[in-house]
Amino acid sequence: MPAIFRFHRYATFVAIVFFSFAIGCDRKKQETKEKRPRPVVVQLLTKQPPPSSSSISASVASWKTEEIGFEVGGRVQYVLEPNTEVEGRVIDESGKLLIEGTPIGQIESERYQLAVALEKSDVVKAEQNLAVAEITLKESLPAQIAAAKATLSKIRTEYDRNLQLLAQNAVSQGEVDEVEANLKNAQAELLVLESNKKSQKAEIESLKNAILQSKQNLRDAERNLEDCKLFSSFKGQIADVSVVPGSVVSAGQPAITVQMMDPIKVEFEVSAEESRRLERIEILPVMVNMPDGTVQQREGYLYRIDPVADPLTRTYTVTLLVMNEKVNGLENEQDLATTSHIWRLDFKFLPGANENTLFAEEGAILQDDEGYYLWQVTNVTVGERPPLNGLLDVRKVRITPQSLKVPFLGNWVFQHVIVNDEEFAPKKNFIIGEIEVKQGTPETWNGDQVLLDSGGKWILRPGDLAKVNLSGAETIEGLYVPMDAIVRTDNNSYLFIVEEEGQQLIAKRIPIRIAESSGKKTTTSLLRIEPVDDVALEGRRYIVKGAHYMIDGEPVAPVSDSEEIQ
Repeated sequence: MPAIFRFHRYATFVAIVFFSFAIGCDRKKQETKEKRPRPVVVQLLTKQPPPSSSSISASVASWKTEEIGFEVGGRVQYVLEPNTEVEGRVIDESGKLLIEGTPIGQIESERYQLAVALEKSDVVKAEQNLAVAEITLKESLPAQIAAAKATLSKIRTEYDRNLQLLAQNAVSQGEVDEVEANLKNAQAELLVLESNKKSQKAEIESLKNAILQSKQNLRDAERNLEDCKLFSSFKGQIADVSVVPGSVVSAGQPAITVQMMDPIKVEFEVSAEESRRLERIEILPVMVNMPDGTVQQREGYLYRIDPVADPLTRTYTVTLLVMNEKVNGLENEQDLATTSHIWRLDFKFLPGANENTLFAEEGAILQDDEGYYLWQVTNVTVGERPPLNGLLDVRKVRITPQSLKVPFLGNWVFQHVIVNDEEFAPKKNFIIGEIEVKQGTPETWNGDQVLLDSGGKWILRPGDLAKVNLSGAETIEGLYVPMDAIVRTDNNSYLFIVEEEGQQLIAKRIPIRIAESSGKKTTTSLLRIEPVDDVALEGRRYIVKGAHYMIDGEPVAPVSDSEEIQ
């Protein structure tokens, strides 16, 4: 065989081996590449209000806001702090007190108490004067008149006898004249007494009026004393305080601003055409952002449409009223004792405080058989944030209370204490404020954990933003997913969800049903889905993008929307 043919045969063999090896490497690389999990964007299936292209942004504001001032002037004794929830005082048409209400401020009342005492003494004095006048009218004057009548009768008899004797020349004319003068004097005294009786009746009426006036003055003084305490006319929240304890205010000067939180108003602007469409009794869906990130629907009751448009925007302001509610604070599943404050003991700003003086809030001081004590926080120190779950580990710290008590801003009283515990560091450690327990009293509670909870938070607050659906479409809450996430095959609809399988995550295809909507249609790319065969959907993660390219059981690697999918 010629050498040239042998060389070509050898070259062909080498080329076949080389290409076979290259193809094998490519297959290995392809197999290795296929084993890598596909990155996918996922979202959590949660119930939410239906999407709407007719949603409009709205602002939240307090429905009623009141700047309250004291009806009397004086020095402020205390006012409540902002964000404090207060109950309004309610009085019916007849003046009967239905709800006592929460005192939100007070004026020093000593001089008003003295005024009440003075008016009470004036009432007593006027009543005693009336009693004396009535006794004079009923007893003294009748007796005097009866005596005057008897004297008059005696003198008249003597005068008649003297006239007879004068006719017989038995007495002189002078004696007769003297008796006649006595008769006239007796008649005049009787007339005076009868006139005094009439004047005494008028005096009694005057004294009765004086009593009424004294009682009115007393009621005014009592009302001034009552007005030393300030109440709101409705249930709400203190938004602002413009005075501090010790300030001198005049009658009517605004001191505290109270805002109504439930119901709360939601306002938005609409065109003239849209304002005509809205009916007086219409209820509009309001989408509210919850603290956990979800969106919930609330009913907004149409309260008012402004009769005049804004001259700049030519739009009308629509006001809805929404029933507001508080979101519960931290979960207290174990019925732990709760507190709203933790305190330090080294308060340098208190009067009489110095480097070595410690003060404890009066409500935090407790007593048992061994003496007085405070609850020290052991898992939080100065400079550290409390745990997210609000659970504070506590232990007892023995103290010796002293006599010095210092009021602060009228809302707190701090008592001088001496700590009898060498492990307690005032510049480092906190103590628990006043605690509340489910059963028993704070003195009998002997646990090791306290829940720090300042109470619930309002869902809607003045200044928040909300969405209002003006479309009039159905407002059924459900599971809404983008159209691109739904895979349709043979008239069936499927959704890919992410599940764990061994040590990896896979995409699992599950059947779903697209719910039919009723009412007015809206332009949206989201559809409401329902489970098939009682398959649980809520709370599961589904693949948002690229679902049409997924294979059932394919390994996946979930990423967020902000990440690039290479």
